[in-house]
Amino acid sequence: KLKGHLLGHFLITALDDAIIQLEQLKALRGDDPGTLLKHLLQQEDKDRRSFHRKFLGKDFWDIKGMDWKVLLRGESTCHTALLPSKSRLQGLTTESDMVGDEFSNFDTGFNQFLMKAPEGVLPLAFDMNDRQHCQLLEVDHKDFFLVREQDGWVSTLVPNDRELEVYKRSTRPEGIIMVCLKLCPLNKCPDAYVSIDEISRKNSRLFINVDGKPVTGVRKVDNCNILVGERGIRWGRKDQFNLDFHINGPGSLYVFKISSIIVF
Repeated sequence: KLKGHLLGHFLITALDDAIIQLEQLKALRGDDPGTLLKHLLQQEDKDRRSFHRKFLGKDFWDIKGMDWKVLLRGESTCHTALLPSKSRLQGLTTESDMVGDEFSNFDTGFNQFLMKAPEGVLPLAFDMNDRQHCQLLEVDHKDFFLVREQDGWVSTLVPNDRELEVYKRSTRPEGIIMVCLKLCPLNKCPDAYVSIDEISRKNSRLFINVDGKPVTGVRKVDNCNILVGERGIRWGRKDQFNLDFHINGPGSLYVFKISSIIVF
């Protein structure tokens, strides 16, 4: 509850500041919405150019072979399960024809407790305990891509064909792949959750392949993980990558939950 109150206070303060700034802008430029919008878009573009020009400084996470301009200033494609991301609402994530708004008509994915075997495809899932009964609050959800022991190998193409068509990158990816996991409350995960950290161990229960080549380790970037193979963090300069996931441990019901997969 305290966290919710703090977030609510922050949002109300931000809204209050935005209204004051808007009134100040009106005093300078008038009340025409088109004129105000044009000015704000120009300021946003100016901020974007300034951001790209700023000096990056040191190697923040000390990862061998990483050019931080790629990660912090370069193009990226994010294949995400999170709501209310635009890619989820427009059906890009699941290549669905269902297009909706924040409240309805989009592809919700599968209830993790009622989901059938996904037949080799990495499924999008949600936890009903994350949903609320008030429609106005049914907006921000930490959905995830679900890997279960009982499903065998599951695969996904990142970016998928719809994402590749819509995002239209100006440069080919560097081949750096980051996997961000669903966070557990208070960072305490149930025993059934498999950690990505064990992938470098000989007795690992988790297996990940990129285009048929095994992931041998990860490099941490805050709460996300850059995949490492036999040749380092780069998996080749190409438009799309096929990722395979598998949990070993027959009858164990182990799970692995991914919030986003990002290609740089």
